[in-house]
Amino acid sequence: MMKRANAPTNNPALPRTPVVIAGKTYDLCFDFAALGRAENEINAELARAGIAERVNLLYALPVANLRNTQLVFAAAVRTFHPDLSFAEALALLTFDNLWDVAEKIREAWKTAVPEADKKPVPTAPGK
Repeated sequence: MMKRANAPTNNPALPRTPVVIAGKTYDLCFDFAALGRAENEINAELARAGIAERVNLLYALPVANLRNTQLVFAAAVRTFHPDLSFAEALALLTFDNLWDVAEKIREAWKTAVPEADKKPVPTAPGK
């Protein structure tokens, strides 16, 4: 396991969505910057390992399928669990916990991206 020095794990402003896997709690982070960092780190990790696959979260996030659930989990868990490699994060997912993890991903997504009609309407200064 390789710890990344710049992982902002102690930032209380980052959103956390806990998911329990095999009795251990892992926190997912659905922060735009954190997911972007995770995507870059995972792709660099894959390149170093000589693996041709690349993670594209922009493509993976809106489509809920088995592979995208794996990719999004591996990226979202990275901020608060910097010791997990991409392969180790993927290995945490099993058919037994996949639905629970997918539900937590949906929960984190809903928290991070509130519905447009629920956003406050800006008001003019002085009103």
